[in-house]
Amino acid sequence: MNLSTSSRQALGVDIGATKIAAARVDLDTGAVGPVMRISTRRDAPGSAIVDDVADLVRTVCGPENQACVSVGVAVPELVDLRGRIRSEWNFPLPDLIARLTDVVSAPVRAESDVRAAAFAEARFGAGRDCDNFAYFSLGSGMSYTLCLNGRPYAGAHGFAIHFASSSIAVPTSDCQALAAAIPEDYASGLGMARLWDVRGGAPLDQGVHSLEALAAEGDGLALGVIADAAAMGGRLIAQAINMLDPGKIVLGGGLGCSTGAYRHQLEAQIRAHIWEKSCTDIPMLVAGLGEEAGIIGAALASCVAT
Repeated sequence: MNLSTSSRQALGVDIGATKIAAARVDLDTGAVGPVMRISTRRDAPGSAIVDDVADLVRTVCGPENQACVSVGVAVPELVDLRGRIRSEWNFPLPDLIARLTDVVSAPVRAESDVRAAAFAEARFGAGRDCDNFAYFSLGSGMSYTLCLNGRPYAGAHGFAIHFASSSIAVPTSDCQALAAAIPEDYASGLGMARLWDVRGGAPLDQGVHSLEALAAEGDGLALGVIADAAAMGGRLIAQAINMLDPGKIVLGGGLGCSTGAYRHQLEAQIRAHIWEKSCTDIPMLVAGLGEEAGIIGAALASCVAT
């Protein structure tokens, strides 16, 4: 999409586990210019990944380093209220903001990827015209953001994105001990692949996409993995609904936006475990901005602190 030369623009960068994408964004309409993508070199040193991001931003800016209002970078990490990256779960990004500031003639700010995507959905996507909704990003990992009055709620420190990454414990079948597990290790895309491997499945060429294809063919093992992942994830999301009481929920990420067995079973599990039965018909929407949500949200967050 060609952006108007007179529009108020920011540059949005979305750093993911498999790819890094960047584009100019019209801050008033959410229109996105041509998106440039590169692969994320997860096995490379963090400094090399930062080099890749800097080169991508330089390319998107063009040879004349055309100025944007600001630059926002969505990262799959914790980001505090001051825009500082505070974790290295996926990969380190040493001095990322300082490096990008040297590249562009504009302020640069980082934001957690799930919060950036939720911000975009609140402004231009499935969360428009809703005062209170919860956004769940379901893909390789699992995270969430509560949006209030069109803005993501960051929490007291900026870390209000967790709902599946801490261990939970339940009694063993004989009630003689507790068994602890991290739900994300079983209910996420990577978790489903792990379950498949542990249960003796053959290597998957396309990860969860292969699982969905096998399930559609009636493969019992694939159906079991999907059912267990959806049951665990659905219960967690229902518990979040019970705690937050949102007006609706928006599902994003590769799994959240899927249309196969996982998506149908997840919704059934969510509705079955909402405590107040009058709320079981809560609107459950698929994110409307697709893979551009992170880019748009990063651009928005760069000039309006969440």
